[in-house]
Amino acid sequence: MKNLLFILICIPLIAFSQKETQPDLYEVINIHVKKGQVDAFEAAVKAHNAKFHPKDGQYHARLFSNLNGPNGGTYAWIMGPTSWTAMDNRPSKGDHDTDWAKVEALVEKFESPSYWKFSHELSQVIDNISPPKRLIWMYDIKRGQTARWSGLVEKVKKVYEVKRPTEPFWVTLNEFSDTGAGMDASIIFAFDNWSWMDRKSNFAKDFEEVHGEGTWHNFMNEFNDTIEGRVDWLRNRID
Repeated sequence: MKNLLFILICIPLIAFSQKETQPDLYEVINIHVKKGQVDAFEAAVKAHNAKFHPKDGQYHARLFSNLNGPNGGTYAWIMGPTSWTAMDNRPSKGDHDTDWAKVEALVEKFESPSYWKFSHELSQVIDNISPPKRLIWMYDIKRGQTARWSGLVEKVKKVYEVKRPTEPFWVTLNEFSDTGAGMDASIIFAFDNWSWMDRKSNFAKDFEEVHGEGTWHNFMNEFNDTIEGRVDWLRNRID
């Protein structure tokens, strides 16, 4: 009986530990490429990623093009999902840095990295689906409103679970505070073709069918009360 009680007590601790160690960290670096070097830059990054940041590894990296918005005309190099623990042994020095120097020679400027934690609780993940095109909504959340904002996003996730079970819906939270940047959290919509942008969303209708008649207006009022603003842009995967 004592052994059984001990196991029952430990189960929540084991579950919590597994949740905490799940890789969910992403490093994002925006890159300005030298004029006339776009093709060479893309080829160099693709070769580097294939050799040192392969798929299914804890240092998997991809290259995206930021098409518009505050970073329009730049590239985003994104590594993850990984963890802070894995960062201690990330590829560096030796052959890695020698190869990365080929990329650096084609770059005008590297922006400071940002670090984002993927929220499994708020996101809808569809196994084996990672469409190349992204619409990103970046939120500036009011001080002290993150928990409230997250609770409201849970209602959005519920709509996706019921009405859009095959569509990815991803949420990330900035690991570091920067009250001046307005980059606290993001919602990411991933899709295959630009025609997705022409669709008739009808999300308000879906929301009320899930949460009840008249709930959309109240939801929007409360949601807007948690944020200072939002910035949108498109991103396309190159590699």
